[in-house]
Amino acid sequence: MKYFSQLLPNARKPGGLFQVLTIATPLILASAGHAMNLFFDRVMLARYSRDAVNAALPSGLTSFTICCFFLGVIGYANSFVAQYTGADADHRVGPSIWQALWLSLLGGIILATGYFWAVPLFDAMGHAESVREQEVIYFRILSVFSFIPLMQSALSAFWAGRGKTMFVMINNFIVTGLNIPLNYAFIFGRWGAPELGIAGAAIGTIGAALAGLLLYMIFFLLKRERRQYATWPPVFDKELFGRMLKYGTPSGVQLFLDLLAFNIFVIMLGWVGSSEEEKLVTQEASTIALSINSISFTPMIGLGQTVTVLVGQSVGAGKIADACRAVRTCRNLALLYTGTMALFFLFYPDPLIGLFARSGDAGQTATMEVVRVFMRFIAALTMFDALVIIFSGAVKGAGDTKFAMYANVGLAFILCVVPCVIAWFLKCSINIYWLILDIYIITCAMVFIFRYIQGKWKKMRVIEDEYAKHGIEE
Repeated sequence: MKYFSQLLPNARKPGGLFQVLTIATPLILASAGHAMNLFFDRVMLARYSRDAVNAALPSGLTSFTICCFFLGVIGYANSFVAQYTGADADHRVGPSIWQALWLSLLGGIILATGYFWAVPLFDAMGHAESVREQEVIYFRILSVFSFIPLMQSALSAFWAGRGKTMFVMINNFIVTGLNIPLNYAFIFGRWGAPELGIAGAAIGTIGAALAGLLLYMIFFLLKRERRQYATWPPVFDKELFGRMLKYGTPSGVQLFLDLLAFNIFVIMLGWVGSSEEEKLVTQEASTIALSINSISFTPMIGLGQTVTVLVGQSVGAGKIADACRAVRTCRNLALLYTGTMALFFLFYPDPLIGLFARSGDAGQTATMEVVRVFMRFIAALTMFDALVIIFSGAVKGAGDTKFAMYANVGLAFILCVVPCVIAWFLKCSINIYWLILDIYIITCAMVFIFRYIQGKWKKMRVIEDEYAKHGIEE
């Protein structure tokens, strides 16, 4: 009780509980909406066929991993918008978003080429032929339309970076409200739609995301936004574009290589087993376990965005004490939520696991037993995963992106990828892979906590000196 009582003192001050909840609640709910999309997509695909659900995680995660460099750079527009807002330089907000939009279009063109190299990519992963065919279908559709989530990320920074997160939540709820029925219709062939299986899941997701993108763009270009934030006409600011690349590129590289390491972990889970059937069971169990974990993990992304925004605004305004208070508040909220979820995963996972059961498939019983074992490993890392998100978001919000890149990438490959490769050569059991993941996440949390405590982030900023407010208040 003493630990969590830290939530209450100074609750009304900047960075205190009230401000954090005002900004974080819509972002958490928006992230929760995304988690619901992923969760119910996997549930529907699991009920459709084992091959479809087995293909969805590696294919979807591979697509997301390849997008991550651009998402990391584009998403760093949040810090620019936050620091300009803290410095009362509203006229620089719109141009910051346009630089992110140009990057989105460039990234979309590059990522669309994935349509042509999907087959050799998934052939190299060595999964069962029936699964591989599904992976290629899903990946190709996501690749061609990858510009949509990139542009969504760029435009969302216009509201999130200013702390106006309610509209981000509304937009995500609309996307979720469209995504679930669209996926259901196109996966199973309901309401006059064709039955497309995993292709239907991709089409439904893209269609819902497009609606969210159009809504963002309409409100971004409203008259009052054009007047106050210079959101029109579109501009290319070479100097601002260069600074966004300078500070955003390490964030993009970090996100890409970090997800690449995790993607390698997921792919290798599909290799473990003495028979083809055992490998399929392991792959399906991993997909189900990680889909359930998204309920705990994904909402923390919203809290991590809140940390980045509040630290950015406080650094731009020269008020470091407010930034520290925001980090403490977000940390405590994260631990409270993920600690509860960890207990739920450990002692009562069956209601969630049961959602993935296919009616009449008695052979799935073995898979569900394996899922229960995997949930114990996930319960062990859940709180530490949240700490990584909070403290990495804090230092990156100030501009400490290079350290975040070196630390995350180095630890991911040294503590996750290399040990998993060794485990595969030694023919270790599947539980060893999950133990490796736990050790990696726990170590990451300790490293970022130490970096935050060092305090180097307190003297950093990403905006021009002419806009930054001097006279830093410790």
